[in-house]
Parts: sequence; structure tokens; C-alpha cells
Amino acid sequence: MACAVASLSACHRNSDPEPAAAPAPRATVPVPVKKGPSATELTRGMVEAVSYGKSQLPVQLKFDLMQRPTVGQPLDVSIAVLPQIDAPGADIQVAGGEGVTITPGENQFALASLAAGEVYRENIRVIPTTPGVLLLNLTVLVKHDEMTESRAFSIPIIVEH
Repeated sequence: MACAVASLSACHRNSDPEPAAAPAPRATVPVPVKKGPSATELTRGMVEAVSYGKSQLPVQLKFDLMQRPTVGQPLDVSIAVLPQIDAPGADIQVAGGEGVTITPGENQFALASLAAGEVYRENIRVIPTTPGVLLLNLTVLVKHDEMTESRAFSIPIIVEH
């Protein structure tokens, strides 16, 4: 009797083959995006300007002196503005401290449309008029979110006799 029940139950089985398992999704390998040099790489060898005040504006300023400062001789100062936010524009105001004369026309720059992570370079020509530690003062004004924020920086210039 047990054999008869087993053979009857075997006859009631579904004779359709089991459906094939759905194919596993293919793994996609991300294609690396070829990027240019980073802001750090683009400003290698430059020194970060000293920020003063309590501004939280997310922008850095780096500089490099293009030659050794000498009293009475023009000095080219290369600056790099590194914003960490996108903004429709920025202004850079330049003021010489005691003993630093700014070349006419070099006291203000405008930057159109800033992108976070990019590097914006400018050159400023100044003339040190006295020996000692002199300061070049810069204020970066960034327009964003219908307002303008500023951050002040100083660049020390050591002028020997």
C-alpha cells in the first residue's frame, strides 16, 4: 500500500521544469573620471596668507613672492584665491600697510563666477619703501545667497636693508 501511495503522489507532481533563476545583475565597473590637478597641487610651493577677524567665509588665500623684496624695487606678489563654495562673483581689495606702496590700478580685482575647489590667480605689484616686516592686506568679498561676505588676510613681506 505504501508503494501505491508513493507512486500516486509522484504522478501528481508538476512536470513543468522549474523556472530558471533570473540572471544576476551585471556588476558595472565605474569609469574613473579623469580630473585635472587639485587645488593643493596647483598651489604647491605657495604659502597660506594669515586670516584675521572672525569671518567664517569658506575661502583660502595663498601667496608667493616672485623675487626677493628690496627697498624701492617693484615686487610681484602672486596670489591664489581658493573658494570652497560656488558664488556668482568676488572682489579682492588690496591695501598696503606702512612701508608698502601699491602700484596704481592694483588695489582692486574682480573675479567673475567662482566654483568650489578651483584656483583663481592674480598678480599684484607693490613697492616696499622701508626695511623690516611689512604687511600687504587683502579683503576678499564674495557675493552669494543674495548677500556679500568678506574675509581679511595679511601677507607678510620681509624686506632687508
